[in-house]
Amino acid sequence: MVVVAAESHMGKTHFMISTAYEIMTKLGKGVLYVSPEMDRNQVNARMLARITGVDSANIQAQTQSYWQQIAQGVVQLGEMPWQIFEHSTPTTTMIASAVRRSIAEFGGSIGAVFVDYLQQIPLESGGNMAHEVGKITRQIRAIAKEHKIPVFLGCQINRGNQTTADKRPNRHLLRNSGEIFEVCDQLIMLYRDAVYTKDPSDQTIELIVEKNRLYGKLGTATMLCDFSTSRFLNFAR
Repeated sequence: MVVVAAESHMGKTHFMISTAYEIMTKLGKGVLYVSPEMDRNQVNARMLARITGVDSANIQAQTQSYWQQIAQGVVQLGEMPWQIFEHSTPTTTMIASAVRRSIAEFGGSIGAVFVDYLQQIPLESGGNMAHEVGKITRQIRAIAKEHKIPVFLGCQINRGNQTTADKRPNRHLLRNSGEIFEVCDQLIMLYRDAVYTKDPSDQTIELIVEKNRLYGKLGTATMLCDFSTSRFLNFAR
């Protein structure tokens, strides 16, 4: 289980859309995208932007000058192993059922599941919030273990870093953290300086690896991201 954590507007969804695209196109594996927050049309618009290079805003507005590119992208998306499970309050039981259905429909294998994001999954009423978040995280990891597939879980963080000089996130800022850090196999935290500087020309994004149980290496990778098309590129200084 890979936790992708960040404040709002740092790029969690863009990162997961881009990763899903790479899994489908480079590995030829099916992907299930669980979306409690955005509806199916919004998610597909993000993926179409990644496929076509057309700004997702133009796709959603159906800008006439891009119709041909969008139409070609729709055909390409229709041929890709891409499924969306849209529900405003999905429980882990519902997510597990959606995963089983996708595995069956994809012929017994699946490349990854993306859950966008943890705080949209309803807690049991009356329970301790931190405990319940930890319980949900364990249940999602159990889905990954049962089916032997990676699950990418988006997660919001607290804004405690905003009062510090270095606003980069760390694992202590995981919102209602419970056991998130202990349970996950990898923790990737996203940071964009442009969120604070308001510099529209700054397209750099930092992927801060705080935990890496699978491969061991920790550190920060700086990349370029075109948020209009959810495209991540290697960054050369």
